[in-house]
Order: sequence, then structure tokens, then C-alpha cells
Amino acid sequence: MKRSFYFMMALLLTTSIFAQAQDQQPYQPQAQQPQKMKMPNSITSGFYLKLGPVFPVGTFATGTTFNDKTATPTLKLTYLPAKIGAAMDLGYLIYIGPAFANNHLRLGIDATFLTFSFNSTQPVLTDKVANHYYFFGGQKFGPVFTINPIDKLMIDLSYKLNANFCYYYGEWENYSDDRLTKYGVTYLQNEVSLSLRYRILAFSFQYNFGSVTYDNVSTTKPKDRTIDVSTFRVLFGLKF
Repeated sequence: MKRSFYFMMALLLTTSIFAQAQDQQPYQPQAQQPQKMKMPNSITSGFYLKLGPVFPVGTFATGTTFNDKTATPTLKLTYLPAKIGAAMDLGYLIYIGPAFANNHLRLGIDATFLTFSFNSTQPVLTDKVANHYYFFGGQKFGPVFTINPIDKLMIDLSYKLNANFCYYYGEWENYSDDRLTKYGVTYLQNEVSLSLRYRILAFSFQYNFGSVTYDNVSTTKPKDRTIDVSTFRVLFGLKF
């Protein structure tokens, strides 16, 4: 009888221990969370050189005519329609703070310290066999926002203010030199730009818009000779 009692107690204890063991989760070592690799900062400052065609848009492509009522008889002063030209930009991308968003984004300054462009025109007078030109030279500065989505691919979004010296080599029949206005200076031209870069190669779309007053930077010249000089540019180049 006692033997049966001891056997039953041992069986009950064994069963209880086994049940508790089944309820407990087996120990599993906690897997280490993989650390997210930080992307290296590929958005760096450097020089760039870009060249490409310039396409006139708006009234710059159709020409502008002014009636000079101060002359006797009244004369028409025509700034000829601009045709396709070319441009060159030499500048430097200056990043003024650290990259963020895991080094995918960065802010800076797009400083084009030398820009030059020209557009040809078609002469009106039959005895003029050579084309005439609009010339522009100056500087451009503004903010740039760079996106590095993958590898060495860069997307630059920028806005710049332009300061330009502008010269028009045209033709005005029956006009005396004291009434001609061939050049002017502007500080308020604008440019919005989208650039794609991969390693050292650069490809840019630029919309340059604004006007210039051809008054020979003189208080004695007429101030109403303001024309639109907006252009669209496609530039190719290198960024070092």
C-alpha cells in the first residue's frame, strides 16, 4: 500500500515537472539587429565648366521695335530677332553645411563667377552680309539643393540672380551715333536650373529670364529701350 502511494506521488511529481517544462519557452539567444550602414557623403564641392546652345524665347526671338518720336521725322529703332547662340558657364559649387538624410541631401551655393553667351541675328539690310549679335557677360549666384539618390548620381536644383553686361551689335539706318543705344547693364535677371551629374559628367537645363535696358549706362540716353532677353539653355560639361 505504501509502495503504491510512493509510486503515485513520484508519478504526479514527474508529470507536474514535465508539464511546467512544456509551458516554458525554450531559451533562444536574441538575434542581433543588423546596423544600418551609413551612406558615404558623395556630395562635395568643386569647380564646373559647361558649354552648350542657347535658344531665345518670347519676344527675344521675334524682335522688338521702338518708335523714337523725339526724332524728326519719327524713326523706328529695331532690336532684331535673336537666333540660336551659345553659352559658357565657369563656376563652383560651395556646400555650406553637412549632408543630411543619410547623406542623400545637401544645401549649398551655386556660384558661376564667369558666364558668357551670345545670340546671332539676321541682318535686314541687303548690303550687310555678316550676322550681328547679342552678347552677354557676367556672373550668377544663388542657392543649390543637391539630391544623391544612388551611387554617384547627383540632381542639382538651383536658382540664381544674374548680373550681366549686355551689348547689341545691330544695324540702324539713318540713326546718328548720339541716339544709338548698344549696351546696358542688368542685375536682376533670373535663372532656374536642373542639372544631372554622374561622377565628373554634367548635363543642365537652364531657363534664364529677364530684361535689359539698352541705355549705354547714361542718363542722357532714352530709358524706354528695354527688351526681353529670355533664353532656354542646354549645357554639357564637367564637374571636378
